[in-house]
Amino acid sequence: MEQTVLKGKPRTGNGSADARRMRLEGYATGNIYGHGKPNVSFMVEQMALNKLVHAGQHLLQLEIDGATEVGLMKELQFDLYGDRITHVDFIRVSMDEEIEANVEVRTVGVAKGVGSGGTLDVARHELPLRGKARDLPEHLDLDVEALMIGDSIRVGDLSLPAGVVCLLDGEEAVVIVHGTAPEPEDAPEGDDAASAGGE
Repeated sequence: MEQTVLKGKPRTGNGSADARRMRLEGYATGNIYGHGKPNVSFMVEQMALNKLVHAGQHLLQLEIDGATEVGLMKELQFDLYGDRITHVDFIRVSMDEEIEANVEVRTVGVAKGVGSGGTLDVARHELPLRGKARDLPEHLDLDVEALMIGDSIRVGDLSLPAGVVCLLDGEEAVVIVHGTAPEPEDAPEGDDAASAGGE
């Protein structure tokens, strides 16, 4: 897969006071570690990081002080309100290394069942996949146009790149088109009259 690039700056200070200062300036702190190399502390723009996280990007190419590394996002920390990312940890990966990562699910088109009054339910917005880092897709596009009410796309129906597998059961539903729930029937007038007469 082609990695999205996230640019960072080396972190020069230490401690909670320095971290608070960086967050006030619009940065989140970060670390990348693993593969027998030294831990590298850095800072990244919060807006850029938030955008990638909300887009479902987990495997990124990190550019820090002229050095480039591939990192898999392992842990996120948020502020008190859960609005902003304050810290991110990455683990180094090799492109030929087999890894597990969550990949975003995207639907393409409008299901025919929706035009007939049904609703499209994306049961899984992300799927856990395993494969070599270079083979994992950035996201999965599912064509839902042919789905009628009652139809679904299950894990076993997915077309994944060679060597990539989903870690969920093949019968697990990813996308479902539900029918409209029937309206409750009104009680017969006779029952109302009987009830009124019994009071």
